[in-house]
Amino acid sequence: MRTHWLTCSLVVALVLGAVAAAVAETQGPPAVEVHGWSLTRYYIDTTVNGTRDSVTGAITNEEDESHLEWERFSLYAKARLPEGREVYAEVYIHPWVANDDPSFLYLESLYLDVPLAPGAKLRMGKGRSTAFGIVPAYGNRKTSNYSPLSETFTMDRALGVQFMQTRGNDSLNVGLFESQRPGTRLIGMVADSQIDGGKNAIAATLVSHLANRDTPAGRSGKLELSARYGRQMADLNVGVSGRGGAMDDEDADLLGSSKMFQAHFTETGTTPNKTRLYWGLDATYKKMPFVGTAEYYAGSLGGIDQSGYAILFGVEPTKQCTGIWRELSGACKGLFVRYVSLDIDVTPVMDSSLTWDTQQWAVSYVLPIKIKYLPLAKWLQIEYERNTEDSPEGAEDVPNDMLFAELFSAF
Repeated sequence: MRTHWLTCSLVVALVLGAVAAAVAETQGPPAVEVHGWSLTRYYIDTTVNGTRDSVTGAITNEEDESHLEWERFSLYAKARLPEGREVYAEVYIHPWVANDDPSFLYLESLYLDVPLAPGAKLRMGKGRSTAFGIVPAYGNRKTSNYSPLSETFTMDRALGVQFMQTRGNDSLNVGLFESQRPGTRLIGMVADSQIDGGKNAIAATLVSHLANRDTPAGRSGKLELSARYGRQMADLNVGVSGRGGAMDDEDADLLGSSKMFQAHFTETGTTPNKTRLYWGLDATYKKMPFVGTAEYYAGSLGGIDQSGYAILFGVEPTKQCTGIWRELSGACKGLFVRYVSLDIDVTPVMDSSLTWDTQQWAVSYVLPIKIKYLPLAKWLQIEYERNTEDSPEGAEDVPNDMLFAELFSAF
């Protein structure tokens, strides 16, 4: 843990020190901006413990809980360099994760943007991939939690080089990245509550799904190429994406040795391959205060086919909103509704939610706030998730629905 802390701290200190030295001679607005934000949640009556029978799928000994959690802290800095170049660095802290866990202190982004021509730039380093689908930053996803679709295809950070160009109504983003590894994400996770309950609690109260993961402590060294072409048509932006790359022996062995996927490879008479191939379509509609997004992604991870779609509609909490929404809401509150369906083409296994298709409804309400004695508080977000899955016949539904109120603070 100490080594992890020292390494991240040293990287950030060196970057910011170099940035400060590089911009010491610049004129005009502040050359270095430092900001931060935090998420504080109160989970309401969520199931955090239980026991699932691996044969019948029955769930017993359920335990519900309401509690306060400091979900995440962020500290980030942006520096403007000569000739239009910019450096961006951001660190996440997850206070509920064990101190020796790599996710406790996580280097979210560290990259350099270099302008190449009007409307074109080169990004070198680690950050969100702009070269596949809709980038699931908060401004795009609208809900506080990521959707299972984003967690599978677009959420994790990418390390490499990205070329981004916008010319008129057309845009093209191309990325060459270090390949991510196959891993899992958990649907319905309430910070560390289920982790504290051990394997039984995780199996009974959470649904896992196969995802592409950024693994800073164990990168494969393989490469992948990704690209997205987009076109703006009035208030609508549409895009088509493709992504392909290699995996190493460790990735293939992980999939092949998993009892959850052994039946799939036996039935199909195949073995795990070492390729990742995906394609996708997306669309974003924005006309204040209304917004809508649609995404469809599909492909294969080591020979395991995955596909899914997400549809979101809502109204933005912006001061510029007019008409009936402002009349009804007064403060121009935000309201978003999203539906997600995520499929995996394997035989469902009773004691492994990793092999189940999943669906999710999410409703998120955003209330901008201004409190004299809480000057950093920006908005309150109330969010509900209704999670369902196509489990084997006879298995009891996993109690992984979620309701929370979240305070977003920033400086």
